[in-house]
Amino acid sequence: MIPHELRELTMDAAMRDLKHPDPRVRAVAASALGSAPPERAAEAASGLRGALDDGRPDVRYAAALSLGELGDGAAVDRLVHMLEDRDIMPRQAAAISLGKIGDRAAVQPLIGALASGPPDVRFQAVASLVELDGARALAPLMAALEDRDPEVRGSAAAGLGDLEAHEAADAIAVLLADPLESVRVEAAYALGRLRDPRGLPALLPLTTHRDFGFMVCELLGKLGDPEAVEALERAQGRIFLHPFVRLRAAASLVRLGRETSRAFLLGRCKSWRSDVRGLALELLGEVGGRGAREVLLDALRSRSTEAAVRGLGLLGDPSVIPTLADGLARAKELGNEELVAEIEEAIQRLESVK
Repeated sequence: MIPHELRELTMDAAMRDLKHPDPRVRAVAASALGSAPPERAAEAASGLRGALDDGRPDVRYAAALSLGELGDGAAVDRLVHMLEDRDIMPRQAAAISLGKIGDRAAVQPLIGALASGPPDVRFQAVASLVELDGARALAPLMAALEDRDPEVRGSAAAGLGDLEAHEAADAIAVLLADPLESVRVEAAYALGRLRDPRGLPALLPLTTHRDFGFMVCELLGKLGDPEAVEALERAQGRIFLHPFVRLRAAASLVRLGRETSRAFLLGRCKSWRSDVRGLALELLGEVGGRGAREVLLDALRSRSTEAAVRGLGLLGDPSVIPTLADGLARAKELGNEELVAEIEEAIQRLESVK
């Protein structure tokens, strides 16, 4: 954690450097101000709005992104105007930040950007429209499924899946024959989210894919289709596959009733690798069942405290709340703000299932 005094000093330096003669320094300062402390967010946003007029596109880009991080509603009109900036990067940043700020006044300008902007801007506009107004985004996103740029087509399919737009399923299914693999994957994944069986044949071979394996294994577990078992077992058993994908496959197999995969998951809860151990504990909390509570409580007192907390939060067992409350008190005494936040979130999640 950054000490308060150092954070304040950095904030003061960044505000000063917004006026530095070197544009590289101004860009770094604009980027840093996106992390301004809450008590100085208004001051940072004011300086960043001024930086939107900077003559350098990299400075305008950094300022626009930081205004999105700060959620500065006062910048919406300026960012909408920036969707027509003479340079691509600031236009991209404007499209991203308008989605983060969440003002629906940006919906129509973003629809316009999706229809006629350059590919990189169209791509970013898709995600922001999904965030802002799913109903108004539906028709533009369906039109974007036929976009000439493959990244825009894939993003549109993903967005429609996020919106659970079942009426778009037939149009998405057309992309299963797209010439680009990433677009086919996004289409199959979106159909899976829509519970449309046309996506399953395209998803099954992807459980061991280097780039898509993790998310595909996760989705197959949620779908609960027995036809996925063989593909998931192939991923779990692939020794040289990334361990995260193998863990995700094992958790999905447990969801599908394959208790033999529970032993694999439990074994990785004691892995020498902290990242593998942490994910295994979280997934154990997600799937629950035999032995999960005891393993997670034991891990809570070991070197995997934060992962165990997340796992317990996912477990859905309110009986562990008193134990977490004791841990919360100790974390506060130690000043461990990250752990405090993790435990508070877990307790809140468990309180909701009472």
